[in-house]
Amino acid sequence: MALPTGIKRLALVAAGMPLVAAMATVMFASPSLAASQSAKAVLTVQASADHVYSTLAHGLRVRKAPTTAAPTVAVLGPAGTEVTVNCFALGSSVFGDSVWYHSVKPASGFVAGFYLNTGRDPAAGVPACSRHRHRHVFHTLAHGLRVRTAPRTTATTIVRLGPAGTKVAVNCFVVGKPVFGDSVWYHIVRPARGFVAGFYLDTGHDPAAGIRPC
Repeated sequence: MALPTGIKRLALVAAGMPLVAAMATVMFASPSLAASQSAKAVLTVQASADHVYSTLAHGLRVRKAPTTAAPTVAVLGPAGTEVTVNCFALGSSVFGDSVWYHSVKPASGFVAGFYLNTGRDPAAGVPACSRHRHRHVFHTLAHGLRVRTAPRTTATTIVRLGPAGTKVAVNCFVVGKPVFGDSVWYHIVRPARGFVAGFYLDTGHDPAAGIRPC
C-alpha cells in the first residue's frame, strides 16, 4: 500500500519513538485515519519495459558515467542478461561505438552500447539523456537516505544523502521491495544516480503524479 506523505512524515518525526513504533501509533491509534486508508483502493503499478535489451558479453560493467574510465557501479551476469534503459548519451568510444545507455535495471548506471543487442546505436525510440527532462524535484524525509543500485533494501549503497530536506531530482519509478508497506521506488538523477525508497520522499503519494514508469 502506498502511503501519503502526511503519514510518512508523522512516522518519521514522532518524538522519542522508534520508527516502527511510530508507524504503529499512526496506523492503529487513529481509527479514522486507518479507516480512510483501508477504504482507498490499492494502487497496483508495474514498471514499463519499453526499452529492454540483452547483453552480448559476460560480466558487462555498469559505470557511473559514459566512459570506460568511470568507476564501476555493478558487474552484470552472463551474456543475455536483460537491461532496461531510459536514455542514451555520447561517451568514450568502444570499438568505434560512442553511444552509451543509461540503465535503470538491474543496476543504475551507464553501459556501452557496443555490448547490447540494440541493432544500431542509438536505438530507435530511446531518447537522449538530458538534465532538462528531469523536472520532478522532491525532498528527503530522513537523514542519510541511501541511494541504491536497485529498488530493494539489500541492493548496494551508491551513496548516502545529507540531512532530511535534501533535494533529489526524479525521472521515473519502479515497483520494488516494500518499505513500511510502500513498494514504490524512484530513480533519481541528482545529486546522485540510483534508486531511493518512495517512503522517504515528500511525494504526497506514490507513485507521484506525473512520474512515468522506468
